[in-house]
Amino acid sequence: MDNKKTEQQKIEHEKKNEELANCYKRMAKTDDGKIIMKDLERYLGYNKSSVCRQQPNQHQTFYCEGLRAAYLYINEKINREIKIGETK
Repeated sequence: MDNKKTEQQKIEHEKKNEELANCYKRMAKTDDGKIIMKDLERYLGYNKSSVCRQQPNQHQTFYCEGLRAAYLYINEKINREIKIGETK
């Protein structure tokens, strides 16, 4: 019984993740979504080094990596192509 419940919960979780990914994809296809993604890419430092070369500081590096991780999360949702029942 627990295995069936666990499997059902897993399927429900995958369905919710797929639904969320589809929301991100729809948003990203709009003109506004493209502008937002470009702005987030710039603001969250996707294409920048996380390490300040003049004054290396681990806290600043952690902060910048956290910002970058937020962009990567959103980008992964937009580009996700997982079918229900598959695992990544």
